Amino acid sequence: MSSTAAVSDSVKERWRTAGQFADVLEAEVKSRRHPFIARVVSWFNLCRVCQDLEEQILLAVVSSAEDKQLHCALLSTAIASGEGLLLENPDAKALSPLNLTPHSIQAKIESLRITFEQWHTEVNADRQAAVLREVFGGTV
Repeated sequence: MSSTAAVSDSVKERWRTAGQFADVLEAEVKSRRHPFIARVVSWFNLCRVCQDLEEQILLAVVSSAEDKQLHCALLSTAIASGEGLLLENPDAKALSPLNLTPHSIQAKIESLRITFEQWHTEVNADRQAAVLREVFGGTV
C-alpha cells in the first residue's frame, strides 16, 4: 500500500465521520421531541460542519469529487433543515434565549445558498458579466 492510498483512506474516513456527525445533527434538528431552541443550536452546529468541510477542501492540495459531493449534500441538508425550522418557528420570541430572531436563521440560510452557488453551480457568461458589472461597475 502506498502512502497516497493511506492518505486517501484517511481522508475518506474523515469525511465519512463528518457525514455521520452531520446525520446526527440533522436528526436532532428534525426531532420534535427536543425543544425548538435546542434544535436551532443543532442546526447551527450542522452549518459549522459544512464550513469545516469547506475549509478542509480549500486546504487540500487536491480535492476529490467525493469531497465536493459530500459538501454539496451537507449544504443541501443544512438549507432544507433551516427552512424547516423557519416553517415551524412558533413565534419570534422562541429564539430570544439565543439572542436570535427568525431573520437570523433566514440570513444563515441565504449565506448557505450563496456558498452552494459558489461551489456547486456553473456560472454562465451572462451571469458572470452581470456580477462583474455589479462589483466593478461599467462594462466588461
